Amino acid sequence: MVKTDYYQAIFLGAFVAALTDSIPVLNLVNCLFCAGIVVGGMIPLWLLQRNAEDKSFFTTPEVIHLGLLTGLFGAFLSFVFQYIVFKIYGNWQVQWMIQAMDNMETLPPFWEELYAELQKPEYQGFAGLAILIRNLIIFPVFMVLGGLLMNKILIRKRSNRSGDSDR
Repeated sequence: MVKTDYYQAIFLGAFVAALTDSIPVLNLVNCLFCAGIVVGGMIPLWLLQRNAEDKSFFTTPEVIHLGLLTGLFGAFLSFVFQYIVFKIYGNWQVQWMIQAMDNMETLPPFWEELYAELQKPEYQGFAGLAILIRNLIIFPVFMVLGGLLMNKILIRKRSNRSGDSDR
């Protein structure tokens, strides 16, 4: 396996996961079991398997290694993307929640307190440390999950091919 292919696969998986986590509206895909991040974890295995004729699937330690590397790189890349989005749009999630609450006729009692809290200036800033810590936890976990799922698909694909050749 060529190291440049290895690092390109990691970068592409991290890039896809970071985009699906950072871009407004596109990040809603992660409401479904962090689907964008899981797909980001699947990409490196798919690319590496496609480029290596001698490798039809990976060992579990290889998958975990790839998932953790991709996850850590994706966490930092997502942090950078989220900062760029914050500089362009501001704290769009808080503004969206405030606007949604403004459009409601009546607010439940708890939401009135939340609405007042969201108006405070400290919620208008960039929550960088919280975002980075969240990313460093979520990205590696779901990227490893995506890698394990993709490896299972590759193993099944290989067993189907070998089953067809036996006939």
